[in-house]
Amino acid sequence: MKRILLLGIVFCLGLSMLFSAGCTKKAASASEAIQNSQSMQTVQEKADYLMKQAEAFYSSKEFQEAIKAAQYVLSNLDKDSQQAKNLIEKAKAQLQAAAEKAAGDVSNKLFGK
Repeated sequence: MKRILLLGIVFCLGLSMLFSAGCTKKAASASEAIQNSQSMQTVQEKADYLMKQAEAFYSSKEFQEAIKAAQYVLSNLDKDSQQAKNLIEKAKAQLQAAAEKAAGDVSNKLFGK
């Protein structure tokens, strides 16, 4: 009986560690994410964490923050990160599209279209 209980506890702990490892709370800003990454041991851990943060910013339409985090990875951790380069390109395209839409909206209001 004790053995089964112990196995159950170990199993539950293992599952909780597995699920929490993939779930990283999104930082409030790229600066906060960069600061949080400083406590990590290896360059790879820092780069992985920051890219997860950058993806989270992108997903929540915080494109400038996504770009800042990804640029930090390129400038300070992994100058060849294709993941960072791709994310910056995608985020810049989203910002460009938003700027074009805003310009069109203003033009329509000004000229009554």
